[in-house]
Amino acid sequence: MSTTDKKTPAWLLERLAQGELQGEAAAEVRARLAAEGRSPDDELAALARDDRQTLAAHPPAAVAAEIARRAGGRRPVARRPLVFGAAFATAGALAIVLAGRHAPLPASVGAPEPTTEATGIKGTAGPRLYVYRHQGDGDRRLGNGARAAAGDLLQLTYATTAPAFGVLLSIDGAGVVTQHWPEAGAARALPLRVGPEVRLPSAYELDNAPAFERFFLVHAAEPFDVAPVIDAARTLASRTAEARRAPLAIPAAFGQISLTLEKTP
Repeated sequence: MSTTDKKTPAWLLERLAQGELQGEAAAEVRARLAAEGRSPDDELAALARDDRQTLAAHPPAAVAAEIARRAGGRRPVARRPLVFGAAFATAGALAIVLAGRHAPLPASVGAPEPTTEATGIKGTAGPRLYVYRHQGDGDRRLGNGARAAAGDLLQLTYATTAPAFGVLLSIDGAGVVTQHWPEAGAARALPLRVGPEVRLPSAYELDNAPAFERFFLVHAAEPFDVAPVIDAARTLASRTAEARRAPLAIPAAFGQISLTLEKTP
């Protein structure tokens, strides 16, 4: 079937805007849009305008306040993905919907430059991993060893200056491994977008797992399967004495960077 036989779906345009399509894949989507008489640049600009309007209508601080109001002070029972946007409740659960998927982070207030632990290929700077905590006066960037607590709303971001593929996950003091990006169930690492800091599509609320939460960004120059990385994370998470600081046992061809948050009661 010709690429002009069917209109380019909105989700594919959003992937292009998110930087999830690279090289030939991105060029193919742009060609499809042009063949439909649609300007790729105009379409991407329209999405960006929509993002700005969404953030203006639903400021992150107001959304966070609404989350707190609806939660009624209850302790979280599980980590659940949250995305800044328009709020609604369904089936008794609170959900946050993102209408604009690639808007910039709110300004960080007094944010320290994070200290992270990295291992990888010598001679390369590699990607960087950042964690922000949302609070009433803005999003604050957290450094390695910063304090965090159950209920904190965290936004994960990365930045890279060179093409790479990556997976972002975390382990906690209860030995649980969570795959943050690509979404749980995805089998292959995704390309990292070169350029300014990129935030994940969702923010995350910390649950009441004890002791710590440690985030990892594992990256490589070529696409790779996620499963071996998750297996290595589960092995490390099961070793309580090592889980806070030891690296993942993965081949030297991979780079890894981690940031640990110390959990407070």
